[in-house]
Amino acid sequence: MFFIKSALVIGLPPAVSSLLILLVASLASKRGQLWLSRLLTGLAVAVGYSIGHRIATGTLTLVPHSSEQWLPLLGLAVGVLSAIENFPKLPKWLGLIWKYLLGFAGISALLLPSTVLTTTAKVAWIFALSIAATLVWSGLDAFAEREASPLLPFSWSLVAAMGSAALFIAHSAVLSQLSGVLAATLGGTFVFVALQRKWSLAKGAAGVFAILLFGIGVNGIFYADLPLFSAILIWLSPLASWVRTLIETKGLPAWAQVISQLSTTFILAACGVGFAVYKLGLPQGGY
Repeated sequence: MFFIKSALVIGLPPAVSSLLILLVASLASKRGQLWLSRLLTGLAVAVGYSIGHRIATGTLTLVPHSSEQWLPLLGLAVGVLSAIENFPKLPKWLGLIWKYLLGFAGISALLLPSTVLTTTAKVAWIFALSIAATLVWSGLDAFAEREASPLLPFSWSLVAAMGSAALFIAHSAVLSQLSGVLAATLGGTFVFVALQRKWSLAKGAAGVFAILLFGIGVNGIFYADLPLFSAILIWLSPLASWVRTLIETKGLPAWAQVISQLSTTFILAACGVGFAVYKLGLPQGGY
């Protein structure tokens, strides 16, 4: 019932919002303004999530007072700053640096309020998680350049939904709802891409998804009971789409490639949920 109510109450507005912004992005694309369409694609995910965040938590502030309140700002910042990557002569190494710096700033904002970690531990976690976020972000962006089908937002939505289940098991209904909001937002993106048949999520939406996925996971680890290994599996599961590139070289049918891509993503994310159940047990009641 929790997931059904969440889907009905907070799932529809972010999905519709992202869909409407993407329709504007399609108009920009038809006029040859690729940079604008990619910017709007990233903002569609960021704005959709922000609307769902406001519904789920009752707050959306420019001056965050808790760790999860930083998430909409991080998503919007990445959505806007991803426009930098659309400069054709931007070196790849410079793109990695700005991804790392933005991830570093975001994860610092999430971890600095912690009263459990020592200063040394905070610094170590921030450096390590920033590197991990940069690698996942870069991997998702690179695959989004290669894959422009509805399969990509669908698989990302699946990962966020599995993350929602893991966070509910980790005793945080709020974070579970926020991951569900991300899943719903990407569901709206999936509908749009399915109608368009081809639409790139690179240099915009991929970054927003990566930073929100990491941000929600970091909150789950340090402010709820999400096991670190569960978070790692969920963070890595979107990268499982790369398995399709290996299968393509073997000449398997397209349907087999699709099944392998989705099943690998699902299995990794499901293992993350399963490990949370193993460590924490099934929920005994509401939170």
